[in-house]
Amino acid sequence: MEKTRAKAPLGRPRGFDADEALERAMRVFWEKGYEGAGLSDLTEAMGITRTSMYAAFGNKEALFRKALERYTRGPASYAARAVGETTAREVAEAFLAGAVGATTSPGRPAGCLGVQGAL
Repeated sequence: MEKTRAKAPLGRPRGFDADEALERAMRVFWEKGYEGAGLSDLTEAMGITRTSMYAAFGNKEALFRKALERYTRGPASYAARAVGETTAREVAEAFLAGAVGATTSPGRPAGCLGVQGAL
């Protein structure tokens, strides 16, 4: 049997850190919501061109979905931890404390990315 090799991706390697760019896009969406975040806002914050953004993340909707996933695993991860508590009261307390911390921490945008995105 002949083994197949994975082909190397075509084109030049990315000239930016995709993880950092996604972090910055998440913050823009968090501050401005989906509709309020223009492509110029996003690419400027990410430090990349529109061409690079489309190549790395797809369109604006795909970028938003990736940013929302990042938010869910990061700043909003309190929700998943809260449901692991033993009693309903502990779940509620953990969820409330996590929500307050995530939405009011210094250095972070105010509010919730999920709510902002829905507005």
